[in-house]
Amino acid sequence: MAARHGTRTRYNDGCRCDECVTANSSYQADYRQRRMAGGSTTSSEHFVDPASGPGPVESAVKDEIDGFAAEARPGLAQVALCMARLLDNPKAVNQRSAAAKVLAALLEKLHAASAQGRCGSLALVRTMTQKGGA
Repeated sequence: MAARHGTRTRYNDGCRCDECVTANSSYQADYRQRRMAGGSTTSSEHFVDPASGPGPVESAVKDEIDGFAAEARPGLAQVALCMARLLDNPKAVNQRSAAAKVLAALLEKLHAASAQGRCGSLALVRTMTQKGGA
């Protein structure tokens, strides 16, 4: 049984009478208002509103990045924060496993970049003994 005239369902079925066009226009106007107000419209919205503040994962990643030499790789640091925001987003459940994998790899790269400038205590002793001590 076909839907009655004056509904969006009938418009989607192909009817273009004035009543169905008006029903679809009304739906589209409501949809735009919900989207502008930040309401749930689709599942393709990936990011949390930045005004709500950082979530727990983003805060932890930010603290960990501050301990690394993030100045050496600022792009990687920003991508890591973006992945953390994605993990904090309750609407992005399907992307969490992939984002966690990418975030772990990025944090490992940042850790490796920060470790390149360091010299361990044994290496420091070796360089002191090769120069003749002092």
